[in-house]
Amino acid sequence: MESAAKQAISQVFSTTVNSLFRVGTGAFGSVFCANFPHPPYRAAVKVFHNAGDAEKEKLWYAALETSGVKIPKIYSSYGENCLVMEYICGVNASKPPSGCNFTRIGKQAAADIAKLHSLRGAGFGQISCEEDLHGGRYSSWRECYKAIASRQFLKTENAARRGSFSKDVPLLLENVFAYFDKIFDEPAYPALIHGDLNAENIMINSGSYLCMIDPINSLWGDPELELFQLGENGGYRYNLLKNYAALRPLSPDYPIKSACYAALAEAEWFADISRPQDALLNRFMADLVTKFDLYGYN
Repeated sequence: MESAAKQAISQVFSTTVNSLFRVGTGAFGSVFCANFPHPPYRAAVKVFHNAGDAEKEKLWYAALETSGVKIPKIYSSYGENCLVMEYICGVNASKPPSGCNFTRIGKQAAADIAKLHSLRGAGFGQISCEEDLHGGRYSSWRECYKAIASRQFLKTENAARRGSFSKDVPLLLENVFAYFDKIFDEPAYPALIHGDLNAENIMINSGSYLCMIDPINSLWGDPELELFQLGENGGYRYNLLKNYAALRPLSPDYPIKSACYAALAEAEWFADISRPQDALLNRFMADLVTKFDLYGYN
């Protein structure tokens, strides 16, 4: 991966690399910081495991850019699995630095998230090609989300068959479909969705919000689809949801909608990375049970 990162920098900036070090790693691949003798002197290179993922993320960043939110500058993709971008000198919000101004950062980040969700698309759906940058291919959110949720449910069923999940997980999630039209309303418009907007993908320094990073499967949809993530990975310390709601009031049935969005998304994530059911997934399922009881859907 290091050799791929060096080659990407050499080709994109026509320069040699003075130094290179790994700054992060995950299921997607690794991120490196490269230093070189010509402007901009430093850049980040994201090297993906899977061919084609660099172009996908470049497309999602292009969508975010149209909203005017703060993101790293994307210099270029290289080959099939390298994305070269601006290096952000900061940390992700899940690991706050000493003296972190949680109040200020929380308000700044929430304002940018609200700005993202204010961008209106021509239709609902995934952003999978340049034609989708202005809107998705579904006329209604219910139709669009039912397709997404059905895919997530199938992965959950398969994980249960493999023994990674108890059979109670897909049985519980069946209730989402039984009450689908009661739970999910139609949002005012198709909003731009980052796709993985938790504290780990919000960059900060001790006093300011810097930008959002790492969009995944960005789409046009219900802005409340990803709000549950604002409290995850330490996001609660910044009061992100409260600050967001002060700018964009939540829908009356946000509690049950968000519980459904969260349970299906987390079950899919567990299935995708072959992670066995544990206390984290149980927490999302327990919250869904609580909300079903509250709304009389059990």
